[in-house]
Amino acid sequence: MVITGSGHPNPRNERRSTPRFGVEFWVEETAEQGLYFHRVTNLSLGGFFIEKKIPFPVGQKVALRLELPGSGRKVSITGRIVNNYQDQHDNLKGAGIQFLELDDQTRAGIVAYLKQVAGSGPVH
Repeated sequence: MVITGSGHPNPRNERRSTPRFGVEFWVEETAEQGLYFHRVTNLSLGGFFIEKKIPFPVGQKVALRLELPGSGRKVSITGRIVNNYQDQHDNLKGAGIQFLELDDQTRAGIVAYLKQVAGSGPVH
């Protein structure tokens, strides 16, 4: 995953089938060691990027809970770590997470939120 300083993907290295949008909200990670909170900085229908200081092992499954801004409801999501990222200045560290399971209601909520973020741009 290549992110520019603005939190947006570098189009030359883009491998996604759905567009990403710059966002900012929190996600909860439940792990054996406890509950952790991470900031989400971009979102697509396929997954999102979270800021995280300690990298996940690539391929690891993670249990996450999030509340999309304005939705008023928390949803549980299972994801897989597809990569870890660190910018050249060590200012941004994080992980790309691919959604593994989305129920219809959660997917519809993400689509609605992305439409708000995108303005009139297409979101499928």
